[in-house]
Amino acid sequence: MKKIAIAVLLSAAMAPAIADMGDMDKHMYVGLRAGPANTNIDNIIFGNNTNNASGNPTGWGIFVGHIVNPNFSVEAEYLNLGEIKSNTNTQKSTGFDVALLGAYPFNDQFSLFGKLGYAMITGKPGGSCTGCTDAKDRGLTYGFGGQFNVTPMVGIRLGWDKYRFNDNGTNGHANFYSIGGLVKF
Repeated sequence: MKKIAIAVLLSAAMAPAIADMGDMDKHMYVGLRAGPANTNIDNIIFGNNTNNASGNPTGWGIFVGHIVNPNFSVEAEYLNLGEIKSNTNTQKSTGFDVALLGAYPFNDQFSLFGKLGYAMITGKPGGSCTGCTDAKDRGLTYGFGGQFNVTPMVGIRLGWDKYRFNDNGTNGHANFYSIGGLVKF
């Protein structure tokens, strides 16, 4: 958690320096998104197993980005992929990612984007799981979505992202479906 906090603080500290580079009018943005994070560990979809699991956890993310040109952006995000429950065990997944976004703007208001990045995900076990340790993994993440600009400074996004991780030796992934908003400055 300390590494994530340091990375977020460094990103925020770099924002003014990047904004001073040339004509950067409305080339930076910050945003928030939320939605269901469907987690699958070793092909067991916790949200679909009604005997011993909860439904899909709610995930959320806070992101900051820099628009290089209308077709390319760089983005950093802190994420919380929610908590999954199975019997008396729980796991909370949080992480940080850095991604490149390629966008295809149809007009000034609507664009589609693809996302490719690198994520660091940590799973923290809880409940009655004795002897369990934190699971940490790093790997590629990808996704796609659309953005509608309500005004030149405010946008709304719909998106899907996939995060791969390793939970104490078992392979898994999370599909994060989100809606969010961003403000350009």
